Formats: sequence, C-alpha cells, structure tokens
Amino acid sequence: MSCLCRRLCFVVACCSLLTGVGGGHAADISMIAADTLGNSSFNSGLNWPGNVAPTAGNNYSNANFLLRTPPNAASYTFQGDLLTITGGGLAAAANNEALMWKGTGTSSVITVNNLVINGGQLRQAQASADSFTLAGALAVGANGANMATQGGMTVASAISGSSTIRILDNGNGEAARVVTFSSGGNTFTGNIEMFATGGNAARARLNLADNANLNFVIGANGVSNSVFGTGTVSYAGDFFFDLTGAGSTIGDSWAVSSPTVQSYGPTFTVSSFTDVGGDLWEKFENGVTYQFAEGTGTLSVVPEPAAFGLLAIGLAASGAALRRRAAR
Repeated sequence: MSCLCRRLCFVVACCSLLTGVGGGHAADISMIAADTLGNSSFNSGLNWPGNVAPTAGNNYSNANFLLRTPPNAASYTFQGDLLTITGGGLAAAANNEALMWKGTGTSSVITVNNLVINGGQLRQAQASADSFTLAGALAVGANGANMATQGGMTVASAISGSSTIRILDNGNGEAARVVTFSSGGNTFTGNIEMFATGGNAARARLNLADNANLNFVIGANGVSNSVFGTGTVSYAGDFFFDLTGAGSTIGDSWAVSSPTVQSYGPTFTVSSFTDVGGDLWEKFENGVTYQFAEGTGTLSVVPEPAAFGLLAIGLAASGAALRRRAAR
C-alpha cells in the first residue's frame, strides 16, 4: 500500500471514530449551563459543549438545567436522536428543571421524536392566551414527569411509561391554563396526579381529547393505576381497561378516576365495553361482569349486567302479556 493510501485510511478511520460512522455509538451530551431569558439551546449550540448545536446521531440531556425553546411563533424540531429532561423528581411547583416553551401565539408545534422526562418538567411559561403543541414521542422515566402550564399545552406525543405524571398548579385557575392529551397511541400505564394547591381544583386542569386514550391495568381488588388528586379533569376520549389480572369477586372495585372534579363528554367511551345507559359501561370477562360508572369514576364487579336485567324484565313483561291474551 502506498504512503498516500495509508494516510487516507488513517484519516477515514479517525473521522469514523469522531462521528460514529461505521458502527460507532451515539455520543451522550449534556448542557453546561441554563438558557437565560430570550435565549435558546433547543436549536443552537449556546449551552452545549463546544457551542455545537444538537445533531442527529447524538443523545442530549438538560442535566437539570433549563432548556428553552426559541422565543417566537415558529415551529421547531429537535435534531438530536434523544432528549432527556431530568430534575429532582415529582415537584411541588413549576421550576426550571424543564423543557420550557417560550414561543408566542397558538400555532407553534415543538417536535421531539424521542423525548424522555425523568424527574424534570414540561412547562408552558407564556401567557394564558398562548398555546403550543408537543409532537413526537414522550416517555415518562422512573422518577416521573411534571407538567406545568400558564396557558394551553397540548401533548400530541404518544405517551409511554409507568411512573407518575403530575399536573402542577397553573397559578390562577383560568380555564385556558390546561394540559390536553390528544394522542390515540398512548401506552402509558402510570398514575396521573392532579396537584392544585390550596384546595382549588381549577388550578390543575387536564383534558383527554376526543379519540385520545388512557390505559388502566386492573389487578386485585383496589389495585390499579388511576387519575387522582386535587384538580379538574374532562374526558372526551377513551378508557382502555386491561382486565387480564383483574379481581373477579363480586364487590371488587377500583377507583380509576377520583379527581376533585371530573366530567365525561358525549364522545367518551370505554373500549370493548357496552354502553348500557345511565352513564354505565359493562363487559363480561373472567366469568363476571365489570361495570364502569362515570358518576363515580369507579370500575367494579357487579352481580349481573344491567342490560341483562332490563332484558329479563322485558321478557317477563312480554310473557305475562302473552299469557293474558291466551287466557281470553
């Protein structure tokens, strides 16, 4: 091999090691300082090592620092392979261990194709008239995820994980200060805790949009993940109950939804259950009938299907009428 060829091979090998080409692993890169007012490292190298902006092939973390989005109405896509937002765990209030939206208007879409929140926060820190949509995929890490909003925040990302999501106090209870889940591809099976302060349920708000879903894994009597706490929750989407390991004794029950205030819209459904009227949904499985009651947010094992009971009454009445006719 000539001297020139050997030099070229050496240069290619070095470039491969530096860039991860040729089977190398993605680099793990952490912020070195927090973004200050009016500045953003979301799409720039401002507070990343070497002032290099996020790029494909690398994994990024805020390292408990504040990562702001650009302060305008535009939409942005994070260019790294992974973004992890870390913090101290489930919080008592909004803080700066966060991915913070600092845009304007109502049309901004922030896309993170692989976002993990592990003890940190997703935070809308603008006015109540402003709103944004988070797109991509969101995984809740072992230390949980906090969500805080001063306006509208729609999580269109498919949510996964099994730790707790905490919806934090929104500051003043305005109806516009609401977190909305809008994905029908959620696989999340953890708890959702509403965390309004001072007993004011309006200060933590969550909407489940039409065709969005929440999943509940039902276990032994009283054991399941749930939506609970001090807050206001509106359901227009769909509940999915995993009854594989559910208790099957009449009287078993699960408080799957027990926030201070809850409401169910006309598009709400319980997947694979039958709407039997009276805001009740039923399914026969494991040899028993499970019933979900919107009025209480409780799933329970009941003695017999309401629909069957109504049918039996109807059949009895029809039989009596026939007997009366035959006797004439």
